[in-house]
Amino acid sequence: MTNASEAAGDASQLRSLIEAWAEAVRAKDIDAVMRHYAPDVVVFDVMPPLFVKGAEAYRRHWQGWFDALEGQADFQFVELHLEVSGDLAYCFSVNRLRARYRDGAKHDAQTRATVCFRKIDGRWLVVHEHASVPMPVPETACS
Repeated sequence: MTNASEAAGDASQLRSLIEAWAEAVRAKDIDAVMRHYAPDVVVFDVMPPLFVKGAEAYRRHWQGWFDALEGQADFQFVELHLEVSGDLAYCFSVNRLRARYRDGAKHDAQTRATVCFRKIDGRWLVVHEHASVPMPVPETACS
């Protein structure tokens, strides 16, 4: 069982990992992004395909997106919540991503994300990630 000081230390490590990951996304640093993923990670992302299985496949997914961008991405956590229990942790967040594509198109969107971590050989790694974009609902559907 994890004591309170261990849990606080794990939470601190995870917050540092999460911020390092976000900085790597902003810098389009593929190696820094990928160092946080378990080899068998499963990802449900906002962009096709429906899901990606394995870090190598996800690396290709990220690299394709980075290659399509002009300059760096502006990625920010609008809200982030983290929970840690033993060798498992999760966070959920609302994120804002602004970027410009090489074809001149601008991207400005908020996404939702849930990330599951497992402590493997003393190191926190992402084992599952799920990102989504809110679906627009016609006003008539809410009345």
